[in-house]
Amino acid sequence: MMDDKNKASFSPVATYVRGSAAFRGGLQFLFSPVSIAYFLLVLSGCQSGPVVEGHKTFARYCAPCHGEAGAGDGYNAGNLDPHARDLTDEAYMSKLENNEIYEVIEKGGAGVDLSPTMPSFGLVFSPQEIWSLVAYIRTLHKSDKEVKFDEAKPYSAKRPRVKPVAEADFDALFSEKVVDDAARLELIESGEGSFDDYGCVGCHRVRGKGGELGPDLSRAGFMLQPQFIYRWIRNPQSFKPETRMPNLNLSDEDALAVSLYLGTLKDSPSHGKAVSTKEKE
Repeated sequence: MMDDKNKASFSPVATYVRGSAAFRGGLQFLFSPVSIAYFLLVLSGCQSGPVVEGHKTFARYCAPCHGEAGAGDGYNAGNLDPHARDLTDEAYMSKLENNEIYEVIEKGGAGVDLSPTMPSFGLVFSPQEIWSLVAYIRTLHKSDKEVKFDEAKPYSAKRPRVKPVAEADFDALFSEKVVDDAARLELIESGEGSFDDYGCVGCHRVRGKGGELGPDLSRAGFMLQPQFIYRWIRNPQSFKPETRMPNLNLSDEDALAVSLYLGTLKDSPSHGKAVSTKEKE
């Protein structure tokens, strides 16, 4: 029974509208590429184990560029040059051995002489997570190269542990490398090049160009201190363990150079949104 207060706030029409919206939202999820892929895995008998774990990892870290179904059509794909790889391309993917796919994920594009816009995840994921990703990717195209998982000799499920970087580390490096204005300008120029070489523009937008996965960095110089940028670049997982920002394993000098370059980005609000340390989800 409802009391008078609840009767007054109860509206059959509003209840129907809310219910209908929830129902429509449920249908949208039910027929989304992610849920369809999951149900196909269930029907194929892969409702548990490495393939499903790889699918979960793929949905969070890979789908923004490679697309929910792996066709290279993620919402961030249009910002990449070259375009994100179509993982459903049987002609190309069937030529690759499993260890080659593993190596691309582990070392990134730059580590295997491919596009640097494919980041490296070797300092983020465990071997078990990477092999699970490879197993899931193999379901996106026809292949007889099944990933084998031996319960007697399982892959390590332990993620790499990288020591957090202290402000004192930045201060010492800055004092050593930035000895005068000429050295600072040289590092800034080098940092701009490294920002492009390491594929940072694949995820971050600067002055209207670049990706949409990470925050717009056009005004990073107003919002973030170089020492924080340096520490974040060197080990983003020490600040946020589940961040999609990979640890690119930059050298100390490269990380310093990129930090100083980002510190120079102080565009007007019309050229870039204020950067936030809170990652887009």
